[in-house]
Amino acid sequence: MTVPRALLVIAMMVIIGVAVVVLRGESARAANRVQHLHHRQVVLEHDIWSRDMELARLRGPDAIRRRTSDLGLELVPPSAESKDRAATAPAPNQPE
Repeated sequence: MTVPRALLVIAMMVIIGVAVVVLRGESARAANRVQHLHHRQVVLEHDIWSRDMELARLRGPDAIRRRTSDLGLELVPPSAESKDRAATAPAPNQPE
């Protein structure tokens, strides 16, 4: 093998080695980014779940009674007349 060919082979091996190192570095950065995004997704899902639980708590009868009394409103139980009206009323967004 001549000297120019040997230098060419060595240069190509160096280029291939550098390319492998660069690709592995990019792969590691991408995996790190995926892991970070997955962690953020889990945190956001927990936030959604806790907000759903808070919403369910606020919709409960005790919370409604407490808010009406704090606002000075009178909480009136439904009457038979309002139940009849609700049963015979057409559903929203439906033609009569």
